[in-house]
Amino acid sequence: MANTVSRKGNEVLVTITETSVSSSTEETIDLGFQKGRIVRQQCTLASGSGATVDPKLTVTSGGTGNNIIVENGTAAGVVDNQSAGIPFYTSTGDVFHKSVPNTGSDNAVNSVYMILVGWE
Repeated sequence: MANTVSRKGNEVLVTITETSVSSSTEETIDLGFQKGRIVRQQCTLASGSGATVDPKLTVTSGGTGNNIIVENGTAAGVVDNQSAGIPFYTSTGDVFHKSVPNTGSDNAVNSVYMILVGWE
């Protein structure tokens, strides 16, 4: 698995390429800042035995409840969620992504997050 964080001004693009993904596979993303707004979440199941993905982004490893920043509503092969900006705060500068395919551990998944730094 690999992720890339690219920043230009207050605009951040996170790209994640995962292989051998199961429902419990988690990717740690070092943003390098503590607060921001998620404006887009994209997740695509490229190959594998799964049929759908149901991604979520959290502020803690294995995050549940109030630790979830954004969680997809309906699983699909291609997920594209957009928002005016979902605010988040992470004390460590890290966030945690799970693609959550519906079955298997042989899945390849590509994900993108578009983030704005800060809450303004």
